[in-house]
Amino acid sequence: MINFVSHLPRDLVSGGFSAMNVAALTALEKAEEVHYAGPVELRSNPVEKAVSKVLRTIGRPGAFAQYSRSRMAAVALEVAKMSVPEARLDFFHGFTPWVLSRPSRPYVAWSDCTFPDYIEVFHDRRQFSEGDLDRIERAEGAWLRSAAKVLFTSEWAADRAASRYGLDRSRLGSVGIFGEIDAPREDVFHGGAAFLFISTNFNAKGGQTVLAAFRALKQECPEATLTVVGDCPAGLAREPGIVFEGFLRKENPAQNARLRQTLANARAIVHPTLSDIAPLSIVEAAYFGCPAIASRRYAIPELVEHGRSGILLDDPTDASELVTAMRWMLQDGEAYALQRRGAWSRSREHFSKRRFEERLTGFVRAAAS
Repeated sequence: MINFVSHLPRDLVSGGFSAMNVAALTALEKAEEVHYAGPVELRSNPVEKAVSKVLRTIGRPGAFAQYSRSRMAAVALEVAKMSVPEARLDFFHGFTPWVLSRPSRPYVAWSDCTFPDYIEVFHDRRQFSEGDLDRIERAEGAWLRSAAKVLFTSEWAADRAASRYGLDRSRLGSVGIFGEIDAPREDVFHGGAAFLFISTNFNAKGGQTVLAAFRALKQECPEATLTVVGDCPAGLAREPGIVFEGFLRKENPAQNARLRQTLANARAIVHPTLSDIAPLSIVEAAYFGCPAIASRRYAIPELVEHGRSGILLDDPTDASELVTAMRWMLQDGEAYALQRRGAWSRSREHFSKRRFEERLTGFVRAAAS
């Protein structure tokens, strides 16, 4: 039996980290009996959180209250209570919340990245106390060095963890990712100039750059359209050619069907993000043969092969570079067809559910043996 430790509801699939939680659980349940030790409550101490916020508001670094000593100690106690003692292995979804846990059996942990990379990608390090960040990083490094196996969704993250924490590379692995949507049997794209932008955080994922690039493209190509799925800033004016779909939940059959139709009709998905490691939306679009225009950052080059399944942007904040890539995608003929074939085949070869499950269960079996 395996204890599967997570802070998430076991059936929540909206959002990348939630979808990967379900994916890992499903894969392990096919191989062995699993006890779901979750959702573990990760609520922050409101006083610690408020003090940190006040300090940051006045320009002074605050503590990272989400991972305070008291909170992490409480989490460790909760993990011990929710786990079953007869399990032969503990599997942790994520790293940092659990670093004060002391399992009495071998354990495997997996995540998108380590805490230092999380801070670099999603936060401004200068807002937090270096001493507090160092405390968390030292605890995480020690905890990961004691794990039987440490798994990541990318080679990029695994390499950085090995370098940062001095982890044994032979105990690290990359399981990759896969889309939480059924891949179609054929590419039904019939032309058009429909671009797609999907995000849970409009500004952090490059939404303003996308709008600027699309406005420039629209002057050259009046028939071009942009569909925005997910987050949308309040007060953003409606513009010709731009459709705001809002969030399309995969758990909702009607919204799932609408999302599939949108992916199938898109000429390219645009994702000039500054706040992503391995975006699931790129893989899900590729299932439909839709190539990506995305940042040459983090693990994204593992998802998009430049020139064969999409275009990678050297400066994702540069709207002129983005509009040049969008303009290129509008060409018909063999060059664009090659991109669609590359996205279609690459997604199935490297980012299928079957490949993910094989990699994950293989690593876990090795850790338990």
